[in-house]
Amino acid sequence: MQHTIDTLFNQDKVVKESLSLYKGGSLAFLDEALDGEVTEILSTEITETTTKKAYGDKALKLSTNKGISTEWEAEISTKDMLRFASYNIDLSREHKIPFTTVIITTRKPSVTSYSNPSLTFTPKIINLKERDADKELTDIHKKLQTGEKINELILLYLPLYGSKSGKTTAELLDTAIKLTPRVARDDTEKCNKLQSLMLLLNSTFLSDEELFKIMEANRMVLEDNRAVRVLADMGRRQGLEQAVVNMLRRGRDIQEISEDTGVEISRIIELQSELYAQNA
Repeated sequence: MQHTIDTLFNQDKVVKESLSLYKGGSLAFLDEALDGEVTEILSTEITETTTKKAYGDKALKLSTNKGISTEWEAEISTKDMLRFASYNIDLSREHKIPFTTVIITTRKPSVTSYSNPSLTFTPKIINLKERDADKELTDIHKKLQTGEKINELILLYLPLYGSKSGKTTAELLDTAIKLTPRVARDDTEKCNKLQSLMLLLNSTFLSDEELFKIMEANRMVLEDNRAVRVLADMGRRQGLEQAVVNMLRRGRDIQEISEDTGVEISRIIELQSELYAQNA
């Protein structure tokens, strides 16, 4: 069963937070061919003439007086491309610098550009599955031995990389969690932030069983981690809601179910509607 942590803290939010925290490593993570250094995190709030506000994921200003707009998208459609092209134009107008749009995904896109007689928009697409997790792990271990700085963003997103040796996302996440204290140089706060983002980002790609097995295996390392509390609370809530669904199937009264479980009546009614829809 896949759980729904993205309704609480989804990949978009992780991308925004991680690029802000680790902006020094952003260009190397996004693409080594991008020139300059990140000098500023720009606002992505654009107020149009209709007073309607639009937001992209993250905008970075570079020392070369150019900008990068990043987007996370699981599946890229033509409609998405048109939206990203609009963001690109709006950001360029708002900040008065040219922008490159970088789309991060974990699937091979069916659409890579948008064009009409007046406009051609071709963003840079980074498919994390095309990156080599095994190679990156070898590189991280070498840098740990020599004391070289490691790009935290690569460790954060590494569980979503492809693996020629066949390592799964769960196995790579377990490895990344164990490496985090060494990469963070035993800085507890820094380690906690990185592991929180790591768990929240990768949780939607794992089953409940895989995720909680990883958290249990790393219980001592993750004992005070905020993300663990969020995920554990979510797991308890899902278990409680499944119990509610079972009671509804047995014909129990909604008021009684609420009194027995503590789940709000409005939520029980929502679950009942979902149950009816499944059985329709």
